Amino acid sequence: MKEVRKYLQGFGFSDENITIILKTYPICDMSEDTLLDHCKKNNQWFLESGYTKEEIIKMTKLLPQLYGYSINNIKQKIDDFIELGYTREEIIKMTKLLPALYGYSIDNLKQKIDDFIELGYTKEEIIKMTKLLPQLYGYSIDNIKQKIDDFIELGYTREEIIKMTKSFPALYSYSIDNIKQKIDDLTKLGYTKEEVIKMTKHLPSLYGYSIDNIKQKIDDLIELGYTKEEVIKMTKLLPQLYSLGIDNIKQKIEYLRKIHLDFIVTEDTKKLMQSVDLTYARYEFLTDQGKIINIENYRMLYYNNKTFTKQFGVTKQQLLTMYPYQEREKRKERRNVM
Repeated sequence: MKEVRKYLQGFGFSDENITIILKTYPICDMSEDTLLDHCKKNNQWFLESGYTKEEIIKMTKLLPQLYGYSINNIKQKIDDFIELGYTREEIIKMTKLLPALYGYSIDNLKQKIDDFIELGYTKEEIIKMTKLLPQLYGYSIDNIKQKIDDFIELGYTREEIIKMTKSFPALYSYSIDNIKQKIDDLTKLGYTKEEVIKMTKHLPSLYGYSIDNIKQKIDDLIELGYTKEEVIKMTKLLPQLYSLGIDNIKQKIEYLRKIHLDFIVTEDTKKLMQSVDLTYARYEFLTDQGKIINIENYRMLYYNNKTFTKQFGVTKQQLLTMYPYQEREKRKERRNVM
């Protein structure tokens, strides 16, 4: 296999990885000419399909037998995935994360989809979930069922678990011990277990955040002028605060302070989910209409788009065009001149 080794070295593989590849079935049973032809053709096809050299090497480290597959078989597997409901671009992206997908039979994939449907997902939801976590196809259905039972023991209902994993399928990749540890970490910060359960129903990805990042977000909010108790209260009301960048949060808080509505931050925290661009546009529009926005009527700033349009006759896009947030300082200058 001297020529194969030489070719793979030139492509970028280490000697150690090449040795592993050459010992892998069915590659180890191939003649050198056949294997060299496979390596060259497969690499060329992968490069033309959107993979980089680095990605091909990484994929083959994870799936050494990749060079044992013929191009026709690889193309057929992509066609199979397209038939299931994926686009070619998604398949390329998924196989970069999980090259083993090229080794799964279409019957096994269909069976796994059927198994998930029996658990309470629709086929469309399964397709969406596996785009985010292609490894789901590699998990046994028994392990998935056990994970659901583990979450039920923690205090979730089966329906809540299904809903949470639709938006954050990575939950199925976490061990129950890691989940319990994260709950313990959060309770040490000032939450009760019941509050953590409630928060993660709204933000299941909270289980994916490191405790250091969570502590940093708390410190960042404290630096904006809030006590730790207030931050804990705010994140109970809106756990999504942990998913927002601090600059995003700071921008919203600073604007609410400017228009004397900063009580919203601690008392009606959920309103912070609305973009500052829309809040600003609505405030400016209503102010131009002669309305004074205060604690009594501020909720009109946060009506859903349909309700706001129906009541005031202007759409969200019209508002954002009429009152662009980035132009606010120029607008103030024009007002002062007038």
